[in-house]
Amino acid sequence: MTTEENTFEAAISKFPSKVQSDLRDALSKGGLIPSELVSSCLDALEIEVGTFMIQLLPVAAAYARPPISDFYVGAVALGMPPESPKKGPGSLYLGANMEFSREALSFSVHGEQSATNNAWLNGEIGLQSIAINASPCGYCRQFLHELITANKGFTIILKSNNDPNDYSYTIKPLNYYLPGAFGPQDLGLEGGLMEAAAHGLTISGGDATAHAALAHANASYAPYTNNYSGVALKDANGRVFCGRYAENAAYNPSLSPLQSALAFMSMCLPAQTELSVTEAVLIEAQSKISQKDVTAAALSSVAPSVVLQHYQTDIS
Repeated sequence: MTTEENTFEAAISKFPSKVQSDLRDALSKGGLIPSELVSSCLDALEIEVGTFMIQLLPVAAAYARPPISDFYVGAVALGMPPESPKKGPGSLYLGANMEFSREALSFSVHGEQSATNNAWLNGEIGLQSIAINASPCGYCRQFLHELITANKGFTIILKSNNDPNDYSYTIKPLNYYLPGAFGPQDLGLEGGLMEAAAHGLTISGGDATAHAALAHANASYAPYTNNYSGVALKDANGRVFCGRYAENAAYNPSLSPLQSALAFMSMCLPAQTELSVTEAVLIEAQSKISQKDVTAAALSSVAPSVVLQHYQTDIS
């Protein structure tokens, strides 16, 4: 599709007017649709949640930033069912691919990573399923296998064909796409990505932005190196967007805290809003590895005038 066909307005206008306003309102606050709204949309459209997720894929893809490939990927993740007495099948979290001009391809964020990250940073502790508008690449299959729910019924929902008016789909468990997978259990871990965490890290001094990054370092997932780390980015309007490290048993599909923060920032703002970073803070625990140099190098591509503030933490 062309850039014009991938606009948010073009995608959202395909929904009936009776749900358009509710979806616009919800997405104006960030790239998620709360469970209760999901339930009301399903009733209004007389569909089930898998079909709704497929219908939302063009909306998610409108957030994509692919200056290199010009290939727009949308993903929609389904969070865990709410506890009673709340209603709904779970909240839906949008995600889209991000590429960075003048930066290595390995720094790109895939759509599945973006949706998972969006859910995680919004407080989810697991996913039921994820819908994608293209078959997941091997990198993303490995990334998703790290989820704490990967072997607990997690499924991949994939659009059946390229017909924009056909919302049929296939639904298969992750192990269909990644047989004989290598993951946390092979390294003696019982948990997984999105498991609630509190690492007890502290810093001396630091402003509010630094302490926002610290909170995310404390919630990060780094069982293989203990490089618990978080990034906070402040924009020109004074808003702060944070990200946290998501490590992987296979190492390479790990999501750095800066990637996490940029992906979350992109999904929180209206689609295609320019990312204006005026302050960047990295908090990390001292370990066998460091995020400092790679974060500073990537930041120089995104915000050349911003100098990275770096703190190593203490353990309380």
